[in-house]
Amino acid sequence: MTTGRLRKRDATRLPVIGGVPRANPHFTGREDILEQIHEVFSRPGSRFLIGGGSGVGKSRIATEYAHRYAEEYDLIWWIPASTDIDSHRAYLRLAEHIGLPVAYEHVPRAVQTVRDALSGGHVVGRWLLVFDDVTDVERLATDYFPDGGDGDILVTSRDHRRITRSLPAGRFDGQVVPRLTNAESLSLLRQVCPERVENPRNGERLAELLEYLPLALDQVGAFLRESTVPTVEFLDTFEELHNRMLCYSGPDDHTIPLKVAWSIQSEELASGGEEHETEHMVLELIRLCAFLAPRPLGRALFSRSHDLGPAPSGTVPLGDDVLLGRVLDFMSRHHLAYLDHERDTLQLHELFQSVIRESLPHTERVRYRDLAHLVLARSDPGNPTDSAYRTTYLRLYAHVKASQAWLSRDPRVRGLVLNVVDLLTEVGDYSNATGLVEQAVNSWSDDPFLRMHARLRRNKIRRVHGEYVTALAEAERIHAEQIEREDGDNDESLESLRAVAISFSGLGRFEEAGRHFRHILDHRRSKYTESDPQTLEAAHDYGQVLQEQGRFEAALAIDQHTFQGRRFVLGPNDVHTLRSGLSVGLNLILLGRLEEARAQIEECMERFTSAARPDSPHAIQGRMLLSVIYRRLGSADASLREARRSMSLYDRKYPPTGRLLLYLRAIHMVTLAGTGSMSDLEEAVRDAELLLRPLDERYPNEHPFPATARLSAAIVLRASGRYTEALELDRQGLERVLRIYGAGAFSCLPASLNVATDLFHLDRVEEARRLDSMTEADCRNRLPADHPILLTARRNHLVSRHAAGERVGPEWEGLREEFFSRFGPDHPGTASMSTFTRQDCDVFPIAPL
Repeated sequence: MTTGRLRKRDATRLPVIGGVPRANPHFTGREDILEQIHEVFSRPGSRFLIGGGSGVGKSRIATEYAHRYAEEYDLIWWIPASTDIDSHRAYLRLAEHIGLPVAYEHVPRAVQTVRDALSGGHVVGRWLLVFDDVTDVERLATDYFPDGGDGDILVTSRDHRRITRSLPAGRFDGQVVPRLTNAESLSLLRQVCPERVENPRNGERLAELLEYLPLALDQVGAFLRESTVPTVEFLDTFEELHNRMLCYSGPDDHTIPLKVAWSIQSEELASGGEEHETEHMVLELIRLCAFLAPRPLGRALFSRSHDLGPAPSGTVPLGDDVLLGRVLDFMSRHHLAYLDHERDTLQLHELFQSVIRESLPHTERVRYRDLAHLVLARSDPGNPTDSAYRTTYLRLYAHVKASQAWLSRDPRVRGLVLNVVDLLTEVGDYSNATGLVEQAVNSWSDDPFLRMHARLRRNKIRRVHGEYVTALAEAERIHAEQIEREDGDNDESLESLRAVAISFSGLGRFEEAGRHFRHILDHRRSKYTESDPQTLEAAHDYGQVLQEQGRFEAALAIDQHTFQGRRFVLGPNDVHTLRSGLSVGLNLILLGRLEEARAQIEECMERFTSAARPDSPHAIQGRMLLSVIYRRLGSADASLREARRSMSLYDRKYPPTGRLLLYLRAIHMVTLAGTGSMSDLEEAVRDAELLLRPLDERYPNEHPFPATARLSAAIVLRASGRYTEALELDRQGLERVLRIYGAGAFSCLPASLNVATDLFHLDRVEEARRLDSMTEADCRNRLPADHPILLTARRNHLVSRHAAGERVGPEWEGLREEFFSRFGPDHPGTASMSTFTRQDCDVFPIAPL
């Protein structure tokens, strides 16, 4: 019996059991393994691996343990672990139960949040996690196990070679599960079909023929219980088929007992006339399910699949709930499938599915597989970007992959494949998205239209990864092929041209990107109306590239028109409308019209909140823009609050290497550096020291983001007194923006001002004065009189002239009055003019909205 120290849970609370299958009433034997697990789990933080071949009952042992010892835990959570998608879904449900942030946009972060919560031990009390059907135990331990905490981990896996190895998250105890003993087999058969084994010799013979495999014993026992075939006759038939198959397959085929059993069962299900309609439908549904993933299948998957055409052979109960209910009841009574009435699902064992597929000739496999594809397509919600359907698409992905849906020629099925790719891309699962879209690209040579759309999705993933050179080459090939097939101005050609333009933009080749975006916009306007959503999308793209070119007045005019058009057509709370609204606000910031920008972006943020999208990427970006506005208007506390809020929202949901995070950090560190807090400055310095390397790895030298990030990092280093390093970064940034935009361009102005400030702090006053003089002249030529950058240029030039010995008092007082009039007396820029002090001029990166 169990020894060791057992931990106590709060007896006044009922345990929470999540996702654990229903206890099997016919569970038999395995007491030694259950006792061994219980003994191991008497030690804190234990892990136990149940290994063994398919069909020996590993999952049933884990299920029995979870139910038998439930009262010793506060939480028991079942995690299907054959794929990351399944594990992620289980962790997301667990996060919701615990009350933690659910982040479909970056599931690994949600997984880590759950791991941290369980490791802390203060959230749920004593817990048990059951990871079922693990393929890679070592990787599972690294990616999913909590690091400590008051809990135990139970794993089932066919990878039983790992049992004795030391794994990253701690050493496992474990047991390879053997097949049942003769006594255990007889006990199981007595529970399932007691009348058939009244003669022990019949039971022993049957157990031996079934090689003591629990799955086969359970199914055959249920068959005998419902069948009228005499036991001895069945055994003789089974033994004859077994010997024949053994000669054909060889002694190493351990699926022979199940193959023989299914051969007998399927023959009986197929026999008879119309009076056996239910049996015929059972056979068809089982064959159909064999081509889906070994996952719980919702009843709705079949009930909504009406009018799909004739079944491969006979009738499949699709779209008829009454017939489906009869069929499922038959399958349950015969132990052909596991039915979970609470969740309204059925599931076939993976080994049983493989036996069914192998029993069919090739032509029948293809036909059942094609029917499975159509059933899946009927369940496609048709909107992969809608967060309400994320769970549906994640569930469909497992079946799309298992059934190889990309092999279908049906456009509805291919549309489902593309939608699943879109969902996987949306949630940041780029590895699975790439794998699926590659299969589509390689399989759809018969349909150039859909193959092009698959290639464009692959191209988008390349751009997400920063592979702009590869993406550009691929997009140009796609576009050239599309023009060769059709004309250059149809919708498909313009879609491929848009991919070319986006790649050019990612490479910092904004003039080329602008020409392509302008061509697309002109075509949309000629083909559709100004208010058509496609025209408005093209206009938004063009406005973005005008921003990137530094043409802010032109960009503002385009964006204001697009914003009003989307507001009228799509509604004021639509995400596309709000994106255009934020772009209007960004242009206003860049043009120095800060009060207008504040009103514009504050309204957008209110609408993001009312539309339940306060943590969408665009809303987070908008909040950081507010931080910039508040800082420039002198509201330091509000600026810091918005900056921290945007970083917090990002950290809860999105990847630590995403492009948006780099953008946020570039702005946030400047805000931190200006608070006057030493701890904030230290945090800003750490960010500055860590930011540039990932930027340089992701973006080419021709892109302005690494250049503007250097200017931001220099502000931080200058605030900490590291003037020489700041000068080096500012000079690098200035050289890059000069190369990208040319002398006198908008982005060059703050860069020149900051280089002069570095020189001034290094006592190189005359060099600073000369550069200040030239920069002020450029600012006067380009900017309106009240633009903050021009005011800063005038101020800094007066400071350097004063340091050089010139009398600038009257000019300084005049400028001080202008600051007072423009910003008010409490603005830091105004208040600091009591002495001759210079002012930094930040320039933040322009990220597409």
